[in-house]
Amino acid sequence: MFKLKEYILIFLATSIFLFISLNKSLSEENIFTINNIKVKGTIGVNFKRENYFNEAFNASFKTLMQKILLTRDLIKIKNTKTREIKKMISSFQIIEEKYRESIYYSTIKINYNERKIKEFLGKKNISFSLPRNISAVFFPILFVNGDIKNFNENFFYKNWPSIKLENELINFILPIEDLEDVSNIRKMKDNIENIDINSLVNKYDENNYVFTLMSFEKSKLKVYLKTNFNNNKTSKNIFYEIKNMEDKEKLNDILIDIKTKITDLWREQNLINLLMPLSINLKFEHKKLKDLEKIRNVFSKISIIDNYTLQEFNINNSFFKLYYFGNPIKLKSELLQFGYNLKNNQGAWQLYLNE
Repeated sequence: MFKLKEYILIFLATSIFLFISLNKSLSEENIFTINNIKVKGTIGVNFKRENYFNEAFNASFKTLMQKILLTRDLIKIKNTKTREIKKMISSFQIIEEKYRESIYYSTIKINYNERKIKEFLGKKNISFSLPRNISAVFFPILFVNGDIKNFNENFFYKNWPSIKLENELINFILPIEDLEDVSNIRKMKDNIENIDINSLVNKYDENNYVFTLMSFEKSKLKVYLKTNFNNNKTSKNIFYEIKNMEDKEKLNDILIDIKTKITDLWREQNLINLLMPLSINLKFEHKKLKDLEKIRNVFSKISIIDNYTLQEFNINNSFFKLYYFGNPIKLKSELLQFGYNLKNNQGAWQLYLNE
């Protein structure tokens, strides 16, 4: 009787995964959605709604690319034609449309086919990023001609929250000025790489941080960045020419550039190289057939998983081959978001449901 149940379970699971393979190839499971694209224009003799839809498509494509590409790669897709953009759109929805006083207004939601986006970027040899929104303590230290500025005199501290980027990914937490911290930083100015940044940011209950040491002398602003995103630490030096620290327009440009570079550092940690797909064999322990259905849904939702096959199955375990972009650390992080723990046990990868 037990054997019969086992055979029935295996048959049902096999049937399900045959269906899954077909369903995965037919469904557009990885679609980027851009919401609330607004267009408007005068209703004249040559008025055509299609022209405004095309305008919305171009705007949404720009928004999508700003969201997933590094800043340096945006120029590579700048001249993409509307007809090419439309081929990558899975569907669009008119959320609101009205005609008022000879003016046409519409708000549109555009769904992109992620697989076609990947193909488009792959042909151009562009890696793209799928970072999550995170929070980080932003600690800006400014020296002007050797003197440290208090936060209320620090342009970058005062103006950081008010200057926004499109598609911001990082929620920056600004610190409260602490005289002891200021004293320690002043002492360590010339040996800043050895400063204990954790002692500065731990009080804010946040592991991610961006420590920024800025020093202005002789018409030059030197910026030393040290970041920690998800326990991945990086550092970077940047230099800006500026005649004086009263030039608000120039300081605004510098602030935007620093903020952009910080965001790119986070994007770089989440880059997916479309030209180098990897594969992994893993064992998944399951207790019931429904567990297989759940893991199938998870595989379909994870963007970096390109495809998968069920290679072997028994009453307690299933063995998969996953094809994915990125690296094992990124794959592990993505699976963890759905409650699954991927472990490397002496060269054998195993997947567990966190309970």
